[in-house]
Amino acid sequence: MTTARQTWAVTRYEFRMQIRKRSLWITTAVLAVVLTLTQGDRGPRHLPLGTPPREVMAGWALLMSILLPIGFGMVLADRLTRDRRLGLASLLESLPTGRGALVAGKYLGGLASTAVPAALVLLTAAAAETAHRHDPALFAWAVVAFALITLPGLAFVTAFALVCPLLTTAPLFRVLFVGYWFWGNMLNPDLFPSLTGTLLTPLGDYPATWLMGERALYAGADGWLEFLRPQPGGTTTVLAIALLLLLSLPPLALAPPLLRRRNLSA
Repeated sequence: MTTARQTWAVTRYEFRMQIRKRSLWITTAVLAVVLTLTQGDRGPRHLPLGTPPREVMAGWALLMSILLPIGFGMVLADRLTRDRRLGLASLLESLPTGRGALVAGKYLGGLASTAVPAALVLLTAAAAETAHRHDPALFAWAVVAFALITLPGLAFVTAFALVCPLLTTAPLFRVLFVGYWFWGNMLNPDLFPSLTGTLLTPLGDYPATWLMGERALYAGADGWLEFLRPQPGGTTTVLAIALLLLLSLPPLALAPPLLRRRNLSA
């Protein structure tokens, strides 16, 4: 079996297992409802009639990116560590699937399983907005907003949620991840050194700013680490997406030797 087929087999297995987890759907539903009800007067639900559909759906994608990735990170945090806890590590080692294919498959399967509920949330928002605004183009812009704002952040979060617990523990990672999320995505960078609003922010500030035509959250704002906040635009949007995807690669490259070390020390 080729490496590509091994990876595909693990991807399908991981996706099927994750997509059936009630915790994934319950977490998504609860966080989506909370964000919808607490979005305030500046939220996308309160944009005036006649607002371009790209701005409406970019607003929804950005809103959901505030908390949904936290839930997804919690769900994925034990995907590599639980194999040893359940006694499956030796079984997986005996299979012809290499560690690289195993990690890649778990990553792609985990990413796909979180992308599905995230996409459904945006499509649901598009359906509600279409009923209100009578503009079917909202569905097309929901897909665009998902691809540009939501998906790159999910790729970043999935990689770190899979691999970082190998260095710590799943419970400790969850605590640290929540702290990182609010420090690196929500904290006003003018008050304290933070990655908020930079090209490295998985929240999707730069793509959202480009789609909405106005600054979203802290993209390009003044403050600490200002050199990482260039003026938002099409070029910086592409750069922000590319950087998130590139930053997803080092954890995945680090995972196979970490798995090998854990197996040898067991």
